[in-house]
Amino acid sequence: MKHTVITALFAAALLSLTISIAEANTKSAEVDTTQSQSQHQAININTASVQELALLNGIGESKAQAIIDYRTSHGKFDSINDLAKVKGIGTKLVEKNKGVITL
Repeated sequence: MKHTVITALFAAALLSLTISIAEANTKSAEVDTTQSQSQHQAININTASVQELALLNGIGESKAQAIIDYRTSHGKFDSINDLAKVKGIGTKLVEKNKGVITL
């Protein structure tokens, strides 16, 4: 009888652990999908918000704000390469993000 109870408790614990791991993997996959979608979504540098610009590779909130400040002072960007005119953003950073940036 003791052996049956112990076996049942062990089986229940193992099942619970398996379910927890499956739920964690599902949540991890959902986060990966969301990040992947944001990385492949086109970002218009002439209209994007700070939060949208911060999705670009190598761009944080301060550089995103610098882009908006530049855009406000100088008008819309005529080409994607004009983004390199913003202080703190170089041609390498523009090249890394060329597949995502639009006008």
